[in-house]
Amino acid sequence: MKEFFVPSSKSVSNRLLVIQNLSQTKAKINNISLAQDTILMKELLSQIENSKTQTLYCHNAGTVVRFLLSLLSLKEGTWIIDGDERMKERPIEPLVSALKDLGAEINYLGNPGCLPLKIEGKALKSNNTIKINSNLSSQFASSLLLISPCIEGGLELEIDNPVSLPYIQMTIALMREYGAKIEEKQNTIKVEQGEYTFKETTVEGDWSSACFAYEKICIYPRCKILIRNLNPHSLQADKAAMDYFSLLGVESQFINNNLHLSYNPENISNQETLTFNIKHCPDIFPSLAVAGFVCNKTIIFEGIDTLKHKESNRLNAVLEGLHALGADAEIDNKNRFVIKANSQTLENPKENIIIKTFNDHRISMAFGMLGVKYDNIKVDDKECVRKSFPQFWQNVNP
Repeated sequence: MKEFFVPSSKSVSNRLLVIQNLSQTKAKINNISLAQDTILMKELLSQIENSKTQTLYCHNAGTVVRFLLSLLSLKEGTWIIDGDERMKERPIEPLVSALKDLGAEINYLGNPGCLPLKIEGKALKSNNTIKINSNLSSQFASSLLLISPCIEGGLELEIDNPVSLPYIQMTIALMREYGAKIEEKQNTIKVEQGEYTFKETTVEGDWSSACFAYEKICIYPRCKILIRNLNPHSLQADKAAMDYFSLLGVESQFINNNLHLSYNPENISNQETLTFNIKHCPDIFPSLAVAGFVCNKTIIFEGIDTLKHKESNRLNAVLEGLHALGADAEIDNKNRFVIKANSQTLENPKENIIIKTFNDHRISMAFGMLGVKYDNIKVDDKECVRKSFPQFWQNVNP
């Protein structure tokens, strides 16, 4: 049995860093993520603590930008947030608008709705229900929720059309763990003004990274995999991999708190077409799409709208990569991503295939995992995996 080394959760780590920063008790975070985004978050938070005037360059780290936007709105000082060209294309306007409703002073320094922007940090106050449309990113709601105990009067947040809902639930669960008082009613969340009491904690393993272990089983069915440090009761959205990949023949068993993965052909769905709604777990898309193609299944992905706003336009990136492999794939007139089963296989490739990754870590990993079986399939950027999974390539062997 081969051990697949999964990093600690970047999503949990970044939320804990914000709560720790807002708490009077700066207890230790054990097993914090070594992902590039989390390292960046730590570095920028350190800069913020040591100065009241800063330009904070966030590269293409969407979580970092959105979480810091709210945090800095109530931190005394003058702050400029900037990022790379791709980050300047990614949405932030709904969050900026909601923060302004709380009294935040935020001004765009370039194109409206885009980085860079300038923040004059000050006390925020809530008088009315704040509404936010989270159809583009759940991070808008999570960002507001994380600072809500520090807003005068607390916060009553009405979330319209949320995507990636498990990430919002993760935020709420972590806030409650460290003292926030929260009431939930349908799509409205009410947080009382108060203080966080942070205590020493340990970050669980990352289910988003584990998706590539499931993909590996689909590519190389003879492989058996052991993964440690995953929480079977986790609120992470990509725990859905257990159910989704089971339809492709991957069996999941937790034994002594360790996850064992193996291929079981009896698990394979007998449905001619599999439909996956990934509205609440979009990060699973690249690995599941490549696995579905390898397994020669017709697969329909629904709930795909947010994928065009990730580190790359993941719809186009995955489509281009699959086409390079000979797949029959398209975005149909119902706005669904469709991969059709066909007779073409990768069993006897005749030429080298270079997959464009668009500097996107999940595209690099999803197509890079094909290297477990096919020496001629390579990605054009292996280094971008450092954003979330620095040890990824150590796992790409039989």
